[in-house]
Amino acid sequence: MLSRLLARLQAPTANACFCTLAIHPPYRRRAQLLICDAPAMPWIVLTDEPNDFVDLPVRAIQHVPDGPMAIDFQTKLRGTGDGRGAAAYHDKRFALKAALEQFDTAIFIDADSRFNSLPRLPRFQPGIAVDRALDTSIADHLSRWGQARKPAFEQLAVELTGDASTINSARWCSEALFAVTKDGNESKFFDAWERGARFLHDCEIFSGEGGVIGLAAAYAGWTVHYTTLTKLVAAAKHEGGGPKPVEG
Repeated sequence: MLSRLLARLQAPTANACFCTLAIHPPYRRRAQLLICDAPAMPWIVLTDEPNDFVDLPVRAIQHVPDGPMAIDFQTKLRGTGDGRGAAAYHDKRFALKAALEQFDTAIFIDADSRFNSLPRLPRFQPGIAVDRALDTSIADHLSRWGQARKPAFEQLAVELTGDASTINSARWCSEALFAVTKDGNESKFFDAWERGARFLHDCEIFSGEGGVIGLAAAYAGWTVHYTTLTKLVAAAKHEGGGPKPVEG
């Protein structure tokens, strides 16, 4: 037993990086606190103000949003809530892509989250790892939250996989904390995510991020892993509550 314990302690840590999206003051402030919860880990932050992170152990990348940010949901877009789903931030994919340029695994966590501790990172298998609290298909999720979006997701499934029924097997991926691990198919995953984001935006559907991620994973041929992140999810707390208003 002692030999197994020593082997575990001496095992190399995961070649992983945390990443997040911090656009506009409320999210930059929260991201600063989040980074300080895990200062020993590599971090990549996509932000509109990299100078806000110069004193932190983080690689801050200037980012001009491609899709709606919180301020847009506050001022222009009203297509979320009331059973239509939470606001979607598809720009998360750019943070993941930046992290995967240097690391085997990119762990995305929403900026409005905190860690109460940081457990030893697990061994990541290729594909995507998500919170097991939401273990359901895209079709099942839509049946409970935003049934009106189902035709659009069926059309997207046809565009990506050739079969509308893919939403019955593809998983709805919880997107506040999840990990992507390279296996050579990550370009297919990100291509499908981009196509899905643009398709839904053209349909004026500004929610359903988890469904797009699930279809992108299916398109890439990835397994969705539900137990890998158990300890990390337990150590994190997500503020949630919708888009944060810009104060002042």
